[in-house]
Amino acid sequence: MSSLAKRDSALVLLSLIFFIWGLITVVSNSLIPHYKAVFALDYKTAMLFPMAFFISRIAVSIPTSFVMAKIGYKATLQYCLFWCFSGCLVMAYLVQSEELLLTLVGIFIMASGISAIQVVSSPYVSLLASPEQSIRRQSIATASNSIGTVLGPIALSAVIIAASGMGYFKTAEQISILFLCISLFFLILIIYFRVIDLPDIQPNVRRGFWKGLGALIKQADFVKLALVLLLYIGVEVCFGTFTITYLADENYGDLGLVRATQIIAGYWALMFLGRLMFAKYGSRINSLRLFIIMCSVSIMICLLAILITDVFIGYVLICVGLCNSTLYPIIYARALSAAKQYSSQGAAILIMCSIGGALLPLAQATMVDLVGLRVSYWLPAISYLLMIGLFVQTATQVTAQTKT
Repeated sequence: MSSLAKRDSALVLLSLIFFIWGLITVVSNSLIPHYKAVFALDYKTAMLFPMAFFISRIAVSIPTSFVMAKIGYKATLQYCLFWCFSGCLVMAYLVQSEELLLTLVGIFIMASGISAIQVVSSPYVSLLASPEQSIRRQSIATASNSIGTVLGPIALSAVIIAASGMGYFKTAEQISILFLCISLFFLILIIYFRVIDLPDIQPNVRRGFWKGLGALIKQADFVKLALVLLLYIGVEVCFGTFTITYLADENYGDLGLVRATQIIAGYWALMFLGRLMFAKYGSRINSLRLFIIMCSVSIMICLLAILITDVFIGYVLICVGLCNSTLYPIIYARALSAAKQYSSQGAAILIMCSIGGALLPLAQATMVDLVGLRVSYWLPAISYLLMIGLFVQTATQVTAQTKT
């Protein structure tokens, strides 16, 4: 098999992995309002569910990166696929208990496999290409991720409707069926992995793993970009979660939970469309300028949500998906470049930044309980402002170093 064909097969596999983790992540986010109703929780306590999902990034990212540095990307990816397959089966079993604690344990075990496979696949996509093609291939993969995020709410609604038609009316039973289907998808990926001739990459670790990790943490540009990524993932989840609440709540959109869950697919659809456009035209656009514009538009939409209460604003909030679409590939590619030879350690830290997807929604949920949903949109507005400041700092420093 030619080198090009091998890399294309690898990109297909990795894009499918990006797809399924996008679907799982969005399904998990979309289930939060459902869990809130089932367990009769307030907004703050309901954030235990995304916390269980995203805390797995902290638990498994560094160990996975360490293993990857020792045995390479290919072998680690194979183990991670088996982990995801098993984790989805465990989730499907434990969620049927209808116990809050066991459900949280099931989410954590399932999400741990997703976290581990992200550590491997995210840098794998970039490293299989030349540096100038890295952002483009990362955009293709993240576009696949966006397809998963678009189909996530639709798949959830379809499972609820289909399961109800078959006599499964309990939310736990419906979620169990969903994760059984997802486990089957991972089984197919495992088979595909065994069929293709996947190129292997051994991380270029010039120093010991832990010493390299310490050296990377001392790199100011990388740390700032990692913080930008943490904030970005936080605001992405905030909009994906609380826009459902906005559209469903009788004081705002008053569309009902099932209808709002279906409509939120538009948020992820716009993100998918934006990433496709960025994959095609991104090389022609100044990434710094685009980053600032998209963050600024998102801030203005947040201000609209603060000032106006109407179902129309709920649809405007969905448009933030288009603004967010270009941010991840820009941030991730630049951060991985800043990591230089410590790509495996850098990938682990960047995946750990997904904890922002738990921290910022938790903070916004606390604000919702205290001051209301409308005022809580100050949090994402300020987060976007911080993202602009940090990203501009790193870009300015890179420009100064280049001139020197």
